[in-house]
Amino acid sequence: MKVQTYQARSMSDALARVKAELGGGAVILHTRTIKRGGVLGLGARNVVEITATADPRVAARRKPPAQSPPPVEPRDEPAQRDQSSRDDGQSAPPEVAESAATATMVAGGAAPPQSASADPALREEMSAIRSMVQDLLQRRGGQSPAQVPAELIEFYTRLIGQEVAEEIVAELIRGVRGRLGDRRATYWDTQGRPVAAASMTPERIREELVHTIDEMLPPASPLELVDENRPTIVALVGPTGVGKTTTLAKLAAQMKLRENRRVGLITIDSYRIAAVEQLKTYAQILQVPLIPVVTAEDMADAVKRLADVDLILIDSAGRSQRDEPRIAELGRFLQIARPDQVHLVLSATSRESQLKEAVERFSAVGARRVIFTKLDEAVGFGVMLNILKTAGLRLSYLTAGQSVPDDIEAGSARRVAELILGTVHRGHGGESTPAGVGAAHHDGGE
Repeated sequence: MKVQTYQARSMSDALARVKAELGGGAVILHTRTIKRGGVLGLGARNVVEITATADPRVAARRKPPAQSPPPVEPRDEPAQRDQSSRDDGQSAPPEVAESAATATMVAGGAAPPQSASADPALREEMSAIRSMVQDLLQRRGGQSPAQVPAELIEFYTRLIGQEVAEEIVAELIRGVRGRLGDRRATYWDTQGRPVAAASMTPERIREELVHTIDEMLPPASPLELVDENRPTIVALVGPTGVGKTTTLAKLAAQMKLRENRRVGLITIDSYRIAAVEQLKTYAQILQVPLIPVVTAEDMADAVKRLADVDLILIDSAGRSQRDEPRIAELGRFLQIARPDQVHLVLSATSRESQLKEAVERFSAVGARRVIFTKLDEAVGFGVMLNILKTAGLRLSYLTAGQSVPDDIEAGSARRVAELILGTVHRGHGGESTPAGVGAAHHDGGE
C-alpha cells in the first residue's frame, strides 16, 4: 500500500494537496498538528499533517454502507440538518458537522457557504473534515463529540492538540459558547471597548478564552516579602533535573539587582558537589552569602546567621517523587527553617502523570506554589493548565532558558492561556542582563 504524507499551514490547504495528487477517492488515514521551524523551539509554527492513500483496496474497506450521507443544509433548516450522518452510519450532532465544515472559513474571516449541496467537491471536503474531527475525538476517549459551534472549532482543536484535559476543554467551550449564544450580552475588547456578541471575531473569541482560563485558575502568587522586621524564607523543592538551582539563582539576582534587597542563600544539596559549586559561582557574582548545611542543627544556625537579610532562599537537592524517605528528610530540614513559602519546581517537559505524582508527594513538605521551568523545551503547554486546575496550586514563576537573571517571569493564568492558544511567543524575558551576571551561564544542573 502506497502511503503519502502532506503538510500545510491549514487543514484546507492540506486537503487540497491530497485531492490534487491522489484524487477525490483518496482515503485519510491519520491527521495531526505538529510544530516546524524556529530556533530551539522558539518561533515554531503549527503545521497540519495528513497521511493518506489512494489504494483502491483501502477505499473499498472504508466505503460506507448503503446510501451516502445526505448533504448538510443551511442553518435555517434544522430538520434537514439533523439527518446528516457520519461515515460510520451513526448520527452526528449537527453542530459538529457544520462546525468542521466551516472551520477554516471562519478562521479566515469569510462567511460560511449558504448551501453545501451546490458544490460536490465542497461537500466531499466537509465530509472528510467532519470524519477527521470525529476520529480524533474518539481516539481520545471514545465519547460522542461535543456540540462545538463553528466559531469555536479552531480553538477546540487547538486545546485538544495542546493536551488540555477533556473535561477542562468541555468547561471552556461551554463557557465561551454560552457567551456567544447570548446576543443581548456585552463584552469588552482588549482596549476596554464594548463589543456585541454577534460581531465577535476569532481574535475576540480568543480573548474570551484567555479570560475564561484566567478566571478558572487560582490567583498567581510570585515571591513577596512578608515582614520588614525579619527575613522572608523561601524554599525551592522538586524532582531531580527540573532546574531548581538555576531558578534560585535567577530569583536571587532579580531581588538583589532589581529590587535592591539583601539576599542570603542556603543549600542543603550536599549530594551533588557540582550543584554546590554552581551556586557558589552565582553567590560570588551577586556578592551574597551562601551557607551549605548538612544537618538539622546546621539549618538552625544558618537561619540565625542570615537574620539581617531581607530574603533567605533555600536550595534543596532533587528528590524523586517516589523516594519517600528522602522527601521525609527534606521535610525535617524545612521544619527547622520554617519557610514562609515553599515553591514546587516542575518541568513543563514532564508527563502529566509524573507531575501529578510530584505534586502529591511534595505537598507533604508544604509546597503550595509552583514554578514551571523549561518552557523553551516544551512541545505543548496544556499540562500546566491541567496541573494548576486540578491541584489548586498557585503559579508563581515561569522560566525558559538558562540565562541569569533574564529567563524568568512572574507567572499568571493569562500567560498560561496565551501560551496554550498561541497568542504569544514563548522564550526569554527580553530584559537586558546586568553586567557580570551573564557570565554565570550554565547549560545544565538543577
